[in-house]
Amino acid sequence: MARNPVFEALNRLLHPRPMKPSFSTRDREFLDQFRDIVAHQQSNPDFTTEDAAASLGMSRMHLNRKLRVLTGQSTHDYILGKRLEDACALLSQPLPIAFIATSVGFKSSSHFAKAFREKFGITPSEYRAKAPLAREPTDGKHRPK
Repeated sequence: MARNPVFEALNRLLHPRPMKPSFSTRDREFLDQFRDIVAHQQSNPDFTTEDAAASLGMSRMHLNRKLRVLTGQSTHDYILGKRLEDACALLSQPLPIAFIATSVGFKSSSHFAKAFREKFGITPSEYRAKAPLAREPTDGKHRPK
């Protein structure tokens, strides 16, 4: 049974397929530069969106608008997300949670725990309990469990 072309057109309008982002070379270079700045300032708890914008030679609002278009996130949300993503990687290592919090740029463990819980729905301790701890083999080979 053939579908009605009007129905198909209406369905495409109501449920558009997500398009893959196509960045220009200039946009890609901008994102790479922004990511480098964030990576270098990651452990700095005083790093702000204003600092990121100044490093790129633009206003905070212009940076925020540009990032929203390219990534769908605000500058603050991008930086926070990157910090929390890196924290997840560190939580698989046997490091104190307070150390992880400061190493990814949070001023306090409580602020880190609150941001982590808001993003992932569990505390860093609960995440650590569920994530396998990274262990370094003593002889350079993985041991069977």
